[in-house]
Amino acid sequence: MKDYKIVCSLSAKDKKVYKAEKDNKIYILKEYTDESSALKEVETAKKVALTGYAPQVIDYEGNKAVYEYIEGENFYDAFRNATMTDNKPAMELLANRLSIFLQIMYSFTNCVMKEIDFKNYIIKDGRVIGIDFSSVDNGMPYEDIASAISYALLNSVGEYYDCYPFIDKLLDCFQLKMIDIVNELSASLKKRKEKSRDGGDIEMMIDSLTQFQENGVDWHKLI
Repeated sequence: MKDYKIVCSLSAKDKKVYKAEKDNKIYILKEYTDESSALKEVETAKKVALTGYAPQVIDYEGNKAVYEYIEGENFYDAFRNATMTDNKPAMELLANRLSIFLQIMYSFTNCVMKEIDFKNYIIKDGRVIGIDFSSVDNGMPYEDIASAISYALLNSVGEYYDCYPFIDKLLDCFQLKMIDIVNELSASLKKRKEKSRDGGDIEMMIDSLTQFQENGVDWHKLI
């Protein structure tokens, strides 16, 4: 690990993340709070990397790990731009690409992302690539769908309903209706709003999303 030269520090919530250089190549170096956290993310990344939907693990020692540097468009920026310009096809494409990543995630790890943050995904060559697996844990896939929808609602440019095309497409990719995840969505919205201390009527948001969708499906038949 000593051979890697730190280029700059990148933002992260629960660990130190750096852009590093070695032999004229750029990498991502992560320094975790403890070895178990490092091992957890390294093992998950290795499994997903087999599919090309996560960066390769280059080096790993103690509470530090080095990953392949993925250059592409950040999912958060693409989503914000699509909602700002009211670009329905772009929002639907983003939802479809995210659904593919999530399905691959479940298939290769038997885990869920748990708390989705669009800033933790890169779009490259038409794929959504996960670059942070620190929150991965056991759970049901619909938890991730609810988490993605809550993030979309709170990060849409303009009014929250401007991202409805993204939400509708994401639900459609999993053959779900809003009523199927309404409880998980409510919990996710409340959790995110508590962290941001943002106001807003959560119940109004959910009512507007569910009022036109009356029938749900049995999620357990889909997994």
